Amino acid sequence: MCARRSSGGSAAAVAARLIPAATGSDTGGSIRQPAALCGITGLKPTYGRISRYGMVAFASSLDQAGPLTRSAEDAALMLQVMAGEDPLDSTCSTQAVPDYSASLNDSLEGLRIGLPKEYFAEGTDPIILQKVREAVAEFEKLGATVKEVSLPNTRLCIPAYYILAPAEASSNLSRFDGVRYGHRCDDPKDLEDLYKRSRAEGFGTEVKRRIMVGTYALSEGFYDAYYRKAQQIRRMLQQDFVSVLDEVDVIMAPVTPYPAFKLGEKNSDPVSMYMEDIFTLSVNLAGLPGMSVPCGFAGKLPVGLQIIGNYFAEAKLLNIAHRFQQVTDWHQQAPATPE
Repeated sequence: MCARRSSGGSAAAVAARLIPAATGSDTGGSIRQPAALCGITGLKPTYGRISRYGMVAFASSLDQAGPLTRSAEDAALMLQVMAGEDPLDSTCSTQAVPDYSASLNDSLEGLRIGLPKEYFAEGTDPIILQKVREAVAEFEKLGATVKEVSLPNTRLCIPAYYILAPAEASSNLSRFDGVRYGHRCDDPKDLEDLYKRSRAEGFGTEVKRRIMVGTYALSEGFYDAYYRKAQQIRRMLQQDFVSVLDEVDVIMAPVTPYPAFKLGEKNSDPVSMYMEDIFTLSVNLAGLPGMSVPCGFAGKLPVGLQIIGNYFAEAKLLNIAHRFQQVTDWHQQAPATPE
């Protein structure tokens, strides 16, 4: 099973039943996407709910740690010990941590679910949409009501993210210079050679690409045209979610537009790879909590249902996911061995 993104190894290990749970980090979907592709449960909490101290920073305003588990019940146990104030992380919330297990069995009667029309448009695998709609139908049986909503600026999330995240990465990863952090090349001739070869050898192709894009976006003459404009779009995306979450309790949508693709299949087309993030990026840009919950298979490949809630509504998301997992067994099924 292909589990891409920075938490792919964690998701694959849980899916393979090598470990019962793992930690991950989600900058633009890196917990939810591997969870969906591997058929497990993944939770990206509200930005600041869990300390980022000790994590290698990629995009500091987007990065958020979270648990990857077999079930929502296990995710609640993990989040209980991971969440909370940390004096070593100034971005960490001081808001009290509730008992996430206490409300797992609460009734879903009257739950208001919003389905954003932009997430159910053409371009997504029909089987993915079918499985997500079947999952939503299970919630209706549990007493929830469903309505169509709109997140009109969704189409702007990819260009905004791929300006903001590389810009922050360009700054954060500059510390990996062969002196203080990370890989150090052998026998450098001088300081300049040390910097150049350490970074050339230590960073992969995609990391180098993002550093170059970010440095360009922050350079003189381009800051206002790119970085500032992307920040304005970020605010628009956040306002879209705030408006919709005034009308409904949670938003449900696919996690990925397609099932898992083969290893290396999209390496030559980075734009196609970036389009895989269309359903997850906005959640990070808005700082909201989101979950991926197994909801079926497309052939032999797992499909994930994404549940997005309001700020610090992790207990509600876990309750919703747990009740779904009480009436379905997708989270107990292991993906078939690929041929």
